[in-house]
Amino acid sequence: MKISRRTGVLVSTAALLLGFGGTATAAQASTASATSAMACSTSNATTPRTASVDGIRIELRYSTSSRCAWGRITAADPGDKVWVDRSSNGGASWSGPLGMTTVQSGSDTHTPAYNDAGYVMRACAWNDSTGNIRCTGWY
Repeated sequence: MKISRRTGVLVSTAALLLGFGGTATAAQASTASATSAMACSTSNATTPRTASVDGIRIELRYSTSSRCAWGRITAADPGDKVWVDRSSNGGASWSGPLGMTTVQSGSDTHTPAYNDAGYVMRACAWNDSTGNIRCTGWY
């Protein structure tokens, strides 16, 4: 039985959300988060990629001055999540989820910023109410 690439991505992402595996350990993600966040600035930000899941707006934000990217969701509810994935081979494989952040109150939140020099990145979101996941395109 052949599984489509899109189905594979959704299953892999769901497994990561539920803690069934991943390409980065918690220690690696924590180290990457601390290292990347220190060198990143969110000034001069643009939004090169967007998507939506069940009305939640997903944005991949990018700083032209620091070459860093992060994910942001708006029109979300408490419990909804956003994270970024980073790939060095155009999205064939990736590390992530990086900086998974949950809306605690209000309707928006964002991940830490990560250096993307030599990488492509995308932002993903998970709707807590429906379990649906969607990602922006790679940038």
